[in-house]
Amino acid sequence: MKRCATLMMAAIMASVCLAAKQETLTDAEKEAKRAAAKERMMQMTGGLVEKAGEGKIVIVNRQDKIAEADVQERVDTLKNVVRVNIELVAEDRPEGGLDVTKLGVPAGAKAAVYIVDEPALPMSLVAAEAGWGVINTSGLKAGKQFKTEFNRVATMTFGAGVSQFKGSTMQTVRGPADLDKLMSEGFTFDAVSTMMRNLQNVGVTQNKRSTYKKACEEGWAAEPTNNYQRAIWEKVKAEQSESPSNPLTIKPGDKPKGK
Repeated sequence: MKRCATLMMAAIMASVCLAAKQETLTDAEKEAKRAAAKERMMQMTGGLVEKAGEGKIVIVNRQDKIAEADVQERVDTLKNVVRVNIELVAEDRPEGGLDVTKLGVPAGAKAAVYIVDEPALPMSLVAAEAGWGVINTSGLKAGKQFKTEFNRVATMTFGAGVSQFKGSTMQTVRGPADLDKLMSEGFTFDAVSTMMRNLQNVGVTQNKRSTYKKACEEGWAAEPTNNYQRAIWEKVKAEQSESPSNPLTIKPGDKPKGK
């Protein structure tokens, strides 16, 4: 028991000394450590790559009240959350205003969210079964109100109308002022899961993210773009040639970029 206590104390002291040493590193030394770690990761994996999924969502911006950069930020956030193909397109406001009876999903897309500025319309319109929703910025302020309403409409349009979390955006909202009262403007786990299930049902699948090495082994890697990836490409090819029973899918005749 005494020996265990001694060993534990030694381990604690070693950890303290290591932490103290790390704290005394200069900025240059810290940067060198980060660079070395990245180098090792690139050598082993080739870095992270992504394969586009099937289908796409379109966000149609028909207003200029909310800055384009703010709209793009919401689209990028949504992309990172659901990891599907999302396209942002800008269109002019229809002459005479928006006629909701003529709304639909643009050709080539599986679902759409329209961002408009129409004083005669409510703050949001959602036709989930038709695959489209509308965010009306007429009564919204830039910032939290727009961000929260964008997330609410996107969540409902893509099939998730509720969330079990009290801090989610999917709470009772009767107007712009209620958006300010919500604890969060983000997406909750249960809502994202429901959205993904519904999007898959209509043909929108998630982008696949993996290491370059794994992508080579599975046969969907693009041609290498650096020496790390080129080395991995050749290694996987060699392993396949040496072990015919290993079901790697890079063909022996494949030539990486630059060869």
